[in-house]
Amino acid sequence: MLSISLKDHVQKVVAGEWKAFAERHPHLAEVIDQTLVVEQAMASLADDPEFREAMDAATVTGLTAEVIAEVVERFVQGWLKKLI
Repeated sequence: MLSISLKDHVQKVVAGEWKAFAERHPHLAEVIDQTLVVEQAMASLADDPEFREAMDAATVTGLTAEVIAEVVERFVQGWLKKLI
């Protein structure tokens, strides 16, 4: 059975990428809250075709939480790089 806390995983990825983000955008990183970034990343993730496809496949075929976590991680990393 699929067992992943999506919000917790997105928070983990954002936290892991925050230092690099802050180095690329120091002033922006000073004024925005990571919680807001997590919420926006989750909203964007819900619209991502790869994520929706992975979730559908997980329901039908029983993909593991690790596969979903990898999709989430790739999405959030790319999303953070495209913010600015």
